[in-house]
Amino acid sequence: IKMGKVVVIYSVRPESQSTNLKSIENEISGIENFDNLEEKPFMFGLKQIMATFIIPDKSGQNTDKIEEQLKAIRGVSSINQEVITLI
Repeated sequence: IKMGKVVVIYSVRPESQSTNLKSIENEISGIENFDNLEEKPFMFGLKQIMATFIIPDKSGQNTDKIEEQLKAIRGVSSINQEVITLI
């Protein structure tokens, strides 16, 4: 049986307008299973980073480790799982 993959997309919001998004993006791109990212506006001139990860769909594989790593990045105010789906 061939296992599929799961796409997970997070919105990663900075602490303030002066937060260095490139620094956050560099750290995000170093997280295991990282696929890509995109900056999108979300309110009051702030931008959020939409980060996509592709993980194997196997038992025991979950998103906790990714979420912990995203929350630990300096300058990150909050993260939110926007999408999770099989591909």
